[in-house]
Amino acid sequence: MTPAIAMPSTRSCGGGRASRSALAGLAAALALGGCAAAAGGFVLPQDGNPEGQARLVAARASLARVVYLGETHDNPVHHAHQARVLQAMLRAGARPALAFEMLTQEQQPEVDEVMRGADGAPLDARLRWRERGWPDFAMYQPLFELALTDRLPVLAADLDLPTVRRIAKEGLGVLPGAERDRVASRLRPDPEREARLEREIAEAHCGLLPAAAIPFMAQAWHARNVVMARHIGQALDEGRRVVVIVGRGHLDRGGLPDQLHALRPGTRQLIVDFVEAAPGESLPGPRSSYIRWLTPGVERGDPCAPLRGPR
Repeated sequence: MTPAIAMPSTRSCGGGRASRSALAGLAAALALGGCAAAAGGFVLPQDGNPEGQARLVAARASLARVVYLGETHDNPVHHAHQARVLQAMLRAGARPALAFEMLTQEQQPEVDEVMRGADGAPLDARLRWRERGWPDFAMYQPLFELALTDRLPVLAADLDLPTVRRIAKEGLGVLPGAERDRVASRLRPDPEREARLEREIAEAHCGLLPAAAIPFMAQAWHARNVVMARHIGQALDEGRRVVVIVGRGHLDRGGLPDQLHALRPGTRQLIVDFVEAAPGESLPGPRSSYIRWLTPGVERGDPCAPLRGPR
């Protein structure tokens, strides 16, 4: 089942049944940002005014309880747009919690201390950002600075790494019963969806994974999404809206938004998907819970070369 959506079902970027107050300023944002219509969702082009586009996204985000800003981790344009959207939401009066895939649940006490400004140590050092393998913290720093300035709660949303690794190596069955139930997928079985996920995992690992390892890695992916959904749900229970900073792969069908829907049916969600595209490239229109924002790509070498090793 598709998650409840935050956007009116419409073929025009600014139309639909949304209230006037929720979409105040939308026409101006459209004029500044540029927008391509798509059935049920819409696409923001690369050559639009990014500040106007961010205001458009913020206007639509006002209809949602949860807003996902889906990134490619190493693309600085995606992070700049995330900060623009969050800033536009704050200027419109929103005070959401900010949930990060990059922070894992056992870090929450440390994150709380960091966000209280307990000492003057650099944020990335306090969060052990580099040692945890994430890209340059400078791309994420504007988000944390906005959270500090506006006193937004920051959620360490992801499943802890030791548990992820155990599941990926041995499967969900290795966990004790209560813990297994807490992280197990809440979705109805769908063999076609799982086969597609396993193909994507194999491709992402350059075809080098043993076939027997792939189902366990799929279980770990689902477990991460379930735990992130649970942490988002806790913030919703406290009366907060939530903005989620997350890799765009977690927003696919069967991913984080669907897990949250399974846990909390009816929660209004908006997915903002930053998509790398060639200049002038057009992509299929997104489904109704999406805004697809086209961006330049990043020059990358062969991602499989380090895995293959020297030839």
